[in-house]
Amino acid sequence: MEKYYNFIEKSIKKILSRKISDKITYDIMDTDKNMKNKNIVLKEKQRQMKIGEIMQLVLGNYINFINLGNGHESGLDIMSIERKIIIELKNRTNTDNASSRKSNLEKLSKFKIKNPDYMCVYGCINDDTKEKTITGKIDTITYNDVEIKIYVGYKLLELILGDNVNEVIEYVKKIINKLT
Repeated sequence: MEKYYNFIEKSIKKILSRKISDKITYDIMDTDKNMKNKNIVLKEKQRQMKIGEIMQLVLGNYINFINLGNGHESGLDIMSIERKIIIELKNRTNTDNASSRKSNLEKLSKFKIKNPDYMCVYGCINDDTKEKTITGKIDTITYNDVEIKIYVGYKLLELILGDNVNEVIEYVKKIINKLT
């Protein structure tokens, strides 16, 4: 775990130290107050994107998991060859619009058809409320005649991190808190 934690800490530092953009769009009807609010929204969106990237890194580099990053033939995010799991990872349940969700389920179903021994997971780190995220949930859907699991919140984290779920999450929160 020490090697994993060292890697995670260095990677989080790198992600959080990247420069953020301060470029906001201008609308003819903007006021000074609107512009300030747009700037706040921009910073929060960029923070959320970095946290999503951090979570993919944390989960995708955990024991027996691979962060597939960009360019993997499946188009998916995280895989465990040993445990025969592949995951499309989202930061929040409302991250995908209808067409994106359909595209992501399509990728998972194509993978399942080629690799029937794998569990294909559409995973969402956060639900829409704190309570739902902490409780988590597991559902099963059928898409293109194949079974796809939907793991949300704590249940997704448990699937990957197992008995170390609380330790890893607290460690990551501590690092983020220290660096922001």
